[in-house]
Amino acid sequence: MNAQEKKFSMLGFIKEICENIGPRLGTSENEKKAGLRIKEILEKQVDKVEMEDFTCHPKGFLEFTKVAWFSGLLGFLLFLWLPLISMLLCFYAITTFVFELLMGKESAYEFPLFAKFKHKFDKLAYTTAGLILFSAISGLIKFILDILYISNLITNIILISIPFVTVLVGGYVAFGLHSKKVILGANDNLSGVAVVLALAHHFSSQKLNNIELWLISFSCEECMRGSKRFVKRHFEELQDSYTINYDMVGRGAGGLAIISAEPAYLVKHDMDLALEFQKSSKNANMELPIEILGFGGSDAAYFSRKGLSAISIFGLTPENYPDTWHELTDTPEFIEEDKLDATLKTTIQFLKDLDSSL
Repeated sequence: MNAQEKKFSMLGFIKEICENIGPRLGTSENEKKAGLRIKEILEKQVDKVEMEDFTCHPKGFLEFTKVAWFSGLLGFLLFLWLPLISMLLCFYAITTFVFELLMGKESAYEFPLFAKFKHKFDKLAYTTAGLILFSAISGLIKFILDILYISNLITNIILISIPFVTVLVGGYVAFGLHSKKVILGANDNLSGVAVVLALAHHFSSQKLNNIELWLISFSCEECMRGSKRFVKRHFEELQDSYTINYDMVGRGAGGLAIISAEPAYLVKHDMDLALEFQKSSKNANMELPIEILGFGGSDAAYFSRKGLSAISIFGLTPENYPDTWHELTDTPEFIEEDKLDATLKTTIQFLKDLDSSL
């Protein structure tokens, strides 16, 4: 890196936002302030900066977990008398759980359950979903036994035990998933934004010859609504694009990795792009592994879902989970600068390699 590049401090930017603006819940005034500060920095480095508005309800899934739990509770209460209605309520709960919880993260509140369970959090989430599904099946079995007049005390006790356990476990998840505390989000995901700004600084003086470079900071990153709206709005323009997304690249005991798939979001990324990025990281003397994300997702998901070429760069635990996810310890003092530098260096190398090949 030359002397000019060193003038932009990625960690300095992270500290500035955390100290001067603070937590930035989706659609909040603080998120707007952070966006305007990012715009101000970019305007000094790039040819053109645009801000786009979109509609979002960032707290959606956090409230829907409670809606799902109340549906399950009502299904449990009606189980013995109206098993078919109980089954339908449980099916409603499972669809809510899958589409809102497993398929989207919607707020930057603290998630104490993730801090408690870490890489085992997915087991808690999938177990809860499984229990809800079995509760629905129990309701159907109860309905069939009733119409065949073979339902009895023993079958009722066995069958009702499943929705009973579901209500207990589901309540633990629904009401313990998040606290009222908000996080600073130094790693999740100011770290990714910091890399984007550092790239802008680098390529403001070292122009690419054959690449039109878009540098984007998505609003409502935690519910991935900014990226979703962006892909929908710019789909035609993105047809021949490559997307390199950065998420939680400021920490990771397991190191940085190129993410080729996000199973929790039912997404597979472009393996060819992942291999190309890995090759460039090797050229930069820091070869990154290609991994599958153990749980959670990133803004790259909506690009890949639409058939666009995308990957994510993540800082992971040794179990391939996000290093920090909605934890109060996500503060600037825990950021590892070498992770930021490695992300920046490998991306610069990738863009230079790609530019020379065109």
